[in-house]
Amino acid sequence: MKATIRLTLLASTLAAGMNTGSANAQDMTKLTVVLGYIPNVESFGPVYAKAKGLFEKEGLDVTLVPAGVGVDGVQMVSAGTAQIGISNPELILAGQDKGEKFKVIAGEFQRTPLAMTCRKDSGVTKPADLPGHTLGVKQNAQAFADLFLSKNGIKKSDLKTTAIGPNDVSQIIAGRVDCMITTFAFNEPRQIEDAGVPVNVISLGDWGMNGQSDSYFVKASYLADPKNKEILKKYLKAELEAWKVFFKDPTAAAQFIVNGGFYDGLDMDQQIYQAKAMVGYMTSPLTKQDGFMSLNLATWKETAENDKLAGLTDKVVDPTPMLTDEILKAVGTFKQ
Repeated sequence: MKATIRLTLLASTLAAGMNTGSANAQDMTKLTVVLGYIPNVESFGPVYAKAKGLFEKEGLDVTLVPAGVGVDGVQMVSAGTAQIGISNPELILAGQDKGEKFKVIAGEFQRTPLAMTCRKDSGVTKPADLPGHTLGVKQNAQAFADLFLSKNGIKKSDLKTTAIGPNDVSQIIAGRVDCMITTFAFNEPRQIEDAGVPVNVISLGDWGMNGQSDSYFVKASYLADPKNKEILKKYLKAELEAWKVFFKDPTAAAQFIVNGGFYDGLDMDQQIYQAKAMVGYMTSPLTKQDGFMSLNLATWKETAENDKLAGLTDKVVDPTPMLTDEILKAVGTFKQ
């Protein structure tokens, strides 16, 4: 997932400790977790639990590894250098397709934050409005764009497409394109509106391309060990306590992340905007019924089909045996 913040990682802060207790580290169970992205508000749960000693209280010595250039969470979990990975379902399914055996134990988001963002004055509020308009396609998003158009019955010949840079919002601000894809619902739309251009944010998840972003996964062989199941229960128990704090006051959660200095260059206004907006993507009728972080098999099946159509997997991977609510149910999540 993307952010427009300076990539100067304070890795030493996360890896060195941030522990508030005085427990002897050698008595703790070591655990390495690869975050879904950098330690911004998207990763509030693990970062807060680490900083406030919630993991330590459970007897866990947790090292958080921020994702980014050169960090492949799926590969790290596969290799055993990390026990828990937090990643997007497209990548987890692709790893499964290559022969790895994963178990997904929880999901942060119920709806993907990936979106198409359009100028409000373009009149585009849904895919069917695209014909006759100009769509800016990020250089690394052509597969997503083609799949999005195809799934929604839009012929490429019915609109104009143009390549834009991976972080370029100037084209839509200047009116040279009417829409751009893909965007992060908490990022580019705010930048564009800050430049005085109102926008419509069209979630890909509402139009056939949903996915449970930032899903928590482990190797199946790791979960099979009863001792590791207890470790995972302790981990999720601590992190769920942190997420309760987030939902109680998303603004304060963003302030904690920025003021804590876990990552250099975070913008307070953007992080507050993101924290408030995230709530709507992290909750759903499912989380109100079964609790926060619940897994949605139907959504995973949709993602698996899209992975095959986009060429990310050689076949449609069946996610059914991959998903398990065993740990989440044992811990007892909260309804949100």
